[in-house]
Amino acid sequence: MVNKEKINPKRFFYPPEFEKVRDLLNKNGKFTADLMIQTGARINEVRGFKDNPIFDNDRHNITLTQTKVRAKLGEKRPDPRTIPIGKTYFYQLKRDLDKHRVLSTNAFNIQLREACVKAGIPNPEQFSSHNIRKTFATWMLSLGSNAFKLAKHLGHTVAVLDKDYSTNDVFNSTDKQIMRSIWKDLPTRI
Repeated sequence: MVNKEKINPKRFFYPPEFEKVRDLLNKNGKFTADLMIQTGARINEVRGFKDNPIFDNDRHNITLTQTKVRAKLGEKRPDPRTIPIGKTYFYQLKRDLDKHRVLSTNAFNIQLREACVKAGIPNPEQFSSHNIRKTFATWMLSLGSNAFKLAKHLGHTVAVLDKDYSTNDVFNSTDKQIMRSIWKDLPTRI
């Protein structure tokens, strides 16, 4: 078990770092990382989606039935969260869902840190699956996504997004091009 104090929830991947790390993961690690960077979902949310996928073919949305969003007063379970994903990844996910599995949080975090070491990323002990969610939000904001829509997509308020996920835009044009190549058609959806 990793000491939670070492995790840096504010740390995100720069696009070249993410590409290097992703390439060093095994096939299920890549599948897990791709699902998280394409959706911005938490690892436990994508694990729940894998067991009971709900695809909206007309809108290219997926529904996450297991979410961390708190239930409203009087409810026992929170509402499912429907999120848009890019058309290209939507069809890739439908095609590949039965070929791969989403790793457990612990297995993914171990593999992620090992890949960070191999990629030469400083302080690999500071990374966990949540840093991919942070990466998703940071990249989306840097590409000009609407903060209200992004907060709703992540299951947060704008205040939480601003406090926990936003950062100064530190990306150059090459970084932004890599982001777009990773997402293909996602940034215009949120």
